Amino acid sequence: MLLLFRRLGFCLGLLLAAFAGRAQTINVDAVTRYWQITDALRQDKPLTDQAWQDFLEVPGNKIYVRGIFSAADLVAYRRAIEVVYMPRYDSLRQAKLKANSWYYVLVNDYKEREPAYRDFVAKVTKDPGTFDQMYQCAYEYLPTHAHTKVANLNIYYEALGNDATSQAEGLFYSLRSVREADAVKPGILQGHEMHHQLRPRKDFGPVADDDQGLMGIIGSIQNEGLADLIDKRVELAEPGDPRGIREWILDPAPAFIHRMDSAIQSRARGGAPASVRYYRQLSRGSNGHLPGFFMASIIERNGYVKQLITAAADPFAFFYLYQKAAKKDREHAPLFSQAAMRYLKELERTYARPRLAPVAAKS
Repeated sequence: MLLLFRRLGFCLGLLLAAFAGRAQTINVDAVTRYWQITDALRQDKPLTDQAWQDFLEVPGNKIYVRGIFSAADLVAYRRAIEVVYMPRYDSLRQAKLKANSWYYVLVNDYKEREPAYRDFVAKVTKDPGTFDQMYQCAYEYLPTHAHTKVANLNIYYEALGNDATSQAEGLFYSLRSVREADAVKPGILQGHEMHHQLRPRKDFGPVADDDQGLMGIIGSIQNEGLADLIDKRVELAEPGDPRGIREWILDPAPAFIHRMDSAIQSRARGGAPASVRYYRQLSRGSNGHLPGFFMASIIERNGYVKQLITAAADPFAFFYLYQKAAKKDREHAPLFSQAAMRYLKELERTYARPRLAPVAAKS
C-alpha cells in the first residue's frame, strides 16, 4: 500500500510538472502584427490612426509600451516607423540615419535585420530549452529555495524599442535587446528579468508617506543591482564596453551615493524626506540600476557574493553588505556615513516583518 501511494505521488508530481510547463507560454502576437503593418508600409500604404491604435492594444505591446514609452515617445516612434519603411521617404530616412537619430537607427535595425529576427522568433516559439535557459541564468544569483518556476508565466516578445521589463502580467522583451544580449551570452537578459519574477521579498507592510521615497529607492537599488550581475557584469567584460555600461551606471554611482547619503543624513536630523521623484531623478530614470550595479559589483569584488545571494530578499542587508565591502575595497568605493547607516537601521526596525512576499518587479 505504501508503495502504491508513493507511485501515485510520483505520477501526480509528473502531471503537475507537465501542467506547470504548459502554463508557461510565449506570445509573439505583437511581433506578427508589426510585420503585417510594415509589409503594408513597404508598399507605401499609409499607417492609419486606427491601425496604429489597434497595434498598441495588442496585449504584448500594451503593457510593454506602458512601462517604456511616453505619449510623446510614441508619436516620434510612429513617425520613425513610417519614414524607415515607406519608400517615398527614403531620402529622409538616409538623412536621419546619417544624423544618428536614435529612433530611426533603431527602427532601421528592425527593418534590415528582419530575417534574423524572424529566425529568432521561430526558434523561441519551438524550442523548449528557451525557458530552461532563462531559469538557469536567473538561478545564478538566487538562493537555492528560490530555484523554482513561475506559475502561469507569460512571456511576450515585441518588435518595438530596445528594452525589457518584468511586470505582474509577465515578462516583456524587445527582439533587439534580447538578440544583442544573446550575442554576448545566451539567456542573460531574459535571465535578468526572470530573476525579478523569482526573487523573494520581505513584506514591510504599509509604508508611511514620508518613507516612500527612501524605501522605494533602497528596494529598487537591490532589485536591479543583484539582477544586473547576471547580464551587465558579462556585457561589461566586452572589449571597449560597446554598450556604454560604465558611462551609464558605473561612473555616476559614487556621486549618487554621496547625494543619497546627504539626503539620509538630512532626514536623520529631522529634515524633510526626499521624494520618490527626487530619487528617480537621481537615478537618472534607471529605476535603481544606478547605483545598484555598482554596489553589487563592489560586494562581489570583495568576496561577499555568497552573503549577497543568501540575503536576496532583504534590501537593508544589501546596503549593509555594500558598506562592509566598501571598507575593504582597494579602489576606495565611497562609504555611507555612520549617521546614514544608523538611520537605515532605525528604518529597518520600523518596518521589520517576519513574512516574505513574492512580488513581480519592474525593470
